[in-house]
Amino acid sequence: MSGRTSKVESLTIISIDQTSVLEIGDSRTVEAASYVLAVQREPAIYYQHEFPFAAYPLFSLPRPLPEPPEPFDITTCQEDNTIRVKHINASFLAASAVLQIGSNDCLTLDTRVKNIRHLLREKP
Repeated sequence: MSGRTSKVESLTIISIDQTSVLEIGDSRTVEAASYVLAVQREPAIYYQHEFPFAAYPLFSLPRPLPEPPEPFDITTCQEDNTIRVKHINASFLAASAVLQIGSNDCLTLDTRVKNIRHLLREKP
């Protein structure tokens, strides 16, 4: 990976989740994982340890890997080794999101969400 400089004049982000990545510059590897168990219930009464992650196979399955790409030839020409960005306005980075201004050799992201709804039905 070539060494480059990233210059950013202005960056506005309201919120970045703990599983998201903001990277200004080059990196070799970025890995981010977010496992979410979202429960909505009427009435909203919850008990501690009521929904353990271990009870849901989704969170223990191996990460599916993509097929390797077909080989290809690429030629690049960088007259200037500086990445210049005037302004980025990103509201939110959530659930293993990555905002990177630079190069990356390997990017591995994994987000798994299990939604559970216990809602009351209206009487017919």
